[in-house]
Amino acid sequence: MKIVSDKKLIYNPLVSVFIITYNQENTIAQTIESILMQEGNFTLELVIGEDCSTDKTAEICKDYQKRYPEKIKLLLQEENQGILKNFIDTIRLCRGKYIGVCAGDDYLCDKYKIQKQLDFFENNPDFGVVSTGGYRLLVKENKLVEGIAPLHPVADGNVFDKTWRGGLYAMPLSLLFKAELLQYLDFDEFIRRKFMVEDVPLQAILAKHTKFGHIPDLCVVYRVYNTSQTFTNFNSKKYLDYHEGLVAIRRYLYELYPNEVDFSEQWAYDYMVYRRFLKAVSQWNYAAAKNELNTIQVKGKKEQRAEKWIKTRLGFYLFALGKKIKLMQYKTE
Repeated sequence: MKIVSDKKLIYNPLVSVFIITYNQENTIAQTIESILMQEGNFTLELVIGEDCSTDKTAEICKDYQKRYPEKIKLLLQEENQGILKNFIDTIRLCRGKYIGVCAGDDYLCDKYKIQKQLDFFENNPDFGVVSTGGYRLLVKENKLVEGIAPLHPVADGNVFDKTWRGGLYAMPLSLLFKAELLQYLDFDEFIRRKFMVEDVPLQAILAKHTKFGHIPDLCVVYRVYNTSQTFTNFNSKKYLDYHEGLVAIRRYLYELYPNEVDFSEQWAYDYMVYRRFLKAVSQWNYAAAKNELNTIQVKGKKEQRAEKWIKTRLGFYLFALGKKIKLMQYKTE
């Protein structure tokens, strides 16, 4: 990898924001501009991790680094590393006391977003992470929709949950967190275990060691593509891999905190069987869905409810239709 920086680069930034990007020539400029426009009483460095794009993303990033040498450090991967490795390489270059992250197709829409978060930390020194509200930009419809996670912030900030399934508590681009918390993260272990996502274990481990605050102001925009929802796109080849990855993350959390995380191999087995059941439902495959559901050994409420529905083909089709309607509402509301 090649690091491009200038002697003019700010020496001791209070805040580091890093961008990870790959083949995002149409959006990366807006992302960079939205971070550079931030105003307030703080010094800022922007670290960009460019993952050997095949389009013009790298050229755009190089141009911005030349225009803002005092603010931008650029990491140019010489071979494509994938999201996890590029994320880790980039965050390791951050020198600020506080760190934020943004994907190369998302952006900040409030120029005081970072200052508001710094003010929160000053008034709440026992918190280590703070999120903000934001919008989802439905790309196909070109429509802004208010509302990103956390939709129901935990009032006392203690968001660690022993049944953490690997899901995100808050959208990563909304976060600002204290860099000192990185000491609890073993990124080399993330790579060794080949986690498919980086933000999920990061948030879970941070939540174990600090409190999460929240500012309801709408400060960020998260782009939603129909193909980007790996966890709900049952037809995606990566759907089951994604959920296998979530199981691996929860297994890892259990190894770290065995007295504070619920996990068993039986749970892991049943969890994946239910994912295969949902995939079969999405494909209107009655026989496969019924077979998968019958192999679940420990059935919770949702499995018991599904079992009642699919006793007959008519019930199965009504159940499948309900799932599809619910999924459509999730993507468009």
